[in-house]
Amino acid sequence: FCPHCKCENGTAYHHENIITTVKYGGGNIMIWACFAASGPGQLGIIEGKMNFQVYQTILQDNVRMSVRQLKLCRRWVMQQDNDPKHRSTSTTEWL
Repeated sequence: FCPHCKCENGTAYHHENIITTVKYGGGNIMIWACFAASGPGQLGIIEGKMNFQVYQTILQDNVRMSVRQLKLCRRWVMQQDNDPKHRSTSTTEWL
């Protein structure tokens, strides 16, 4: 008897009772996301390779809309990690 599945005794490893998984080569997706105490904001789907221009486009398309949607006051804080795309001169000036 298997406590985690509903199958007859001795059939746990039969093909019809096994759920396969993909460990590598199954693809990937990159998403930009934001959140606040009031909830989640917009999601930005990143297609292809990310560079500072793509990052700035994601910010332009999503930050203001998220600030409005989340009803944030004027004194909100944006935090990001130390990735070179986030701290490039161009991105810093854009912010």
